[in-house]
Amino acid sequence: MKARRDIEQEINRTLGSLDGVQRAEPGDFFFTRLQARLARIEPMDAWERFISVIARPSIAFSALALILAVNGIMFAMNLPTAERQEQAALQQALADEEYQFGIANFYELEKLEQ
Repeated sequence: MKARRDIEQEINRTLGSLDGVQRAEPGDFFFTRLQARLARIEPMDAWERFISVIARPSIAFSALALILAVNGIMFAMNLPTAERQEQAALQQALADEEYQFGIANFYELEKLEQ
């Protein structure tokens, strides 16, 4: 019971301290300066609006995550697999066999004549 009486006295003291409080008022020429600042703000053009949308953290992080995901997928798709390496080796061997013309150059012809 004693604690309740102490709490009520504390509440009454707190409310009593608010008796002399006055309403806060703005300083001199506040509204004039506010109106001048509002009039000075120019409307945004298309680029400024676009940049303000792109600069939002949620959109910027989402775009970055999308770019990284696409790069990761493209990297994974271009990794050389064993089958691709074997196919490339076979193509190279075929090209070496097919395009080996056996053309003798000037020096080889000279050796054959002697």
